[in-house]
Amino acid sequence: MALLAGSLGLSSAAGNPPQIDGKLDHEAIKQRSKEAFFWGMQQVGFYELRHVFTMMEQAPAYRGINRVLTSPHLLTARDRYATTPNASTIYAGGFFDLRQESIVITTPQMPEGRYWSIQSADQYAHWYFFIGSPFTGNQPQQYLIVGPDWKGRFPPGFKGPQIIRAPSNMVNMVSRLGLLDARDDKEVARAVALVKGLSIMPLSLWEKNGRQPLAEESQPMVRGDYPSFPRMDRISDLTKNMTPLDYLQLVSLVINDPSMTKRKDSAKELATLQRLSGIGLREGHRFDPAGLTKEQIRAVEEGFFEARREALKAFETSLLEMNGWKLQTSLFYDENDYVLRSGAAEIAWGSPVPFESHTIGFGLTDAKGRKLDGAHRYTLTLDLKDLPPVTEFWELPVYDDYGYFVDNPIDRYSVTSYLLQAGAFHVEDGKVTFYLQSERPTQPDQAKNWLPIPKSGGFRLAPRFYGPTSPLIDGSYAMPRLVRVDF
Repeated sequence: MALLAGSLGLSSAAGNPPQIDGKLDHEAIKQRSKEAFFWGMQQVGFYELRHVFTMMEQAPAYRGINRVLTSPHLLTARDRYATTPNASTIYAGGFFDLRQESIVITTPQMPEGRYWSIQSADQYAHWYFFIGSPFTGNQPQQYLIVGPDWKGRFPPGFKGPQIIRAPSNMVNMVSRLGLLDARDDKEVARAVALVKGLSIMPLSLWEKNGRQPLAEESQPMVRGDYPSFPRMDRISDLTKNMTPLDYLQLVSLVINDPSMTKRKDSAKELATLQRLSGIGLREGHRFDPAGLTKEQIRAVEEGFFEARREALKAFETSLLEMNGWKLQTSLFYDENDYVLRSGAAEIAWGSPVPFESHTIGFGLTDAKGRKLDGAHRYTLTLDLKDLPPVTEFWELPVYDDYGYFVDNPIDRYSVTSYLLQAGAFHVEDGKVTFYLQSERPTQPDQAKNWLPIPKSGGFRLAPRFYGPTSPLIDGSYAMPRLVRVDF
């Protein structure tokens, strides 16, 4: 378990040199604040999400450290702790500190014809582990995840390919399982039971339980004990509520967190951290904004907001053109491109996921290139003979401009190929047309295919393609555009 800031030997502003090197002028402070944004946005998102999951006992997402928790329902507009989630899979997940012990993952025989996966990432959103129907099949499986500093003996019974060395001592684990028909309560219950059968637990609990999975409800709830600051409980919605000074405090916590293994092989990271030390972001020192002058705060804020704009621009530029949609794929992603890395985190922490898992297409404009706006009505028509080419399933979710689901009276946030196969939508002449508008359509067939959007303001689509084939990796699939039907 991580120690409190005081026991880590962190100094504070009181009785110590100024937070920011007095030799740095306005422009230098601004530029280093930008570097802090670019370098740390993925890690900051990871740190804050861990805080929500492991320390905010009042939060619905709370589950403690070294323990997964399965959501009993699909995510809705009321769940606002992570941007751009999906509304088609049952989730389970948690954060694990590998400094004390390893993780055992076991899976039973899984049913055919249904997507499932377990994936794990470190604080840089490096997805180093993924198993499931598209990757390793549906047969029973077991794995042992060990930390980068682990030394010792392995428990018997694990083959070489089943022993995975994580790149960091702190990792996030997430399970997903696709719902065949989200309208059916019995189907939701079946999916929840299947996800709970995917066991992710500390090695000691597994061995104590006779090397068998232990139900989530029977595992101890242990609150995380990681350094924080007073506003952390109020900024889980990072893109909306985090201030520049919040951000620098989070970067300081990341830099000083021994559970987050830094990249020792990266000359770029070492050089970046050396420069960030000039604005009070360094090991052994806790950044305190109370020690800044008004001019220094102004420089920090200018750097933060300029970096945010540049990061989002870099993200947009990195996307592949796909018939007017913007396709995100990890195939061309460079984790040493800090500007792009921060832009990906700003859109959704943890992206891009490996293209071997799924790709994402962003719909930001209509067929004539106009920005999407909830004040208008749109249609999206798919030809049943030319559906997105996936081995698993696809989903078309709608988000507001912040990346959260749009609240609506029917709790519908997306449409999926599973629902299409289940007969949930009206099909005519071999095509299915979805109606994107804020008000329920008056015609019954259109109401059946209604996908609600905000009453006003921007919104976006971010379709997921699970098990993408080559046209959904290189952008050659002609994804249909949204057509605005009012003028």
